[in-house]
Amino acid sequence: MDKIKTINELKKLATFQMLECFILLNGNLRSSKQITYHPVIDRFDVLNEIDDTFQENLTETELELDTNIIEAIDKGALYKY
Repeated sequence: MDKIKTINELKKLATFQMLECFILLNGNLRSSKQITYHPVIDRFDVLNEIDDTFQENLTETELELDTNIIEAIDKGALYKY
């Protein structure tokens, strides 16, 4: 597993393909996600595997406000499988 350190790295890894990743939570629990980035429209799609919810067409601002992905990057807790 490799740590995703920046939003630009996330964009590169998830461009036009589903990136399987997770947020490392307290107690070594994982919140698994599948993220796709669409550079043409600068939007993200996120599948939250814990409850099978899907968030689509998220801007980077919405990704920060409506998910914990940006916070996880900032805290060094987002990893790709």
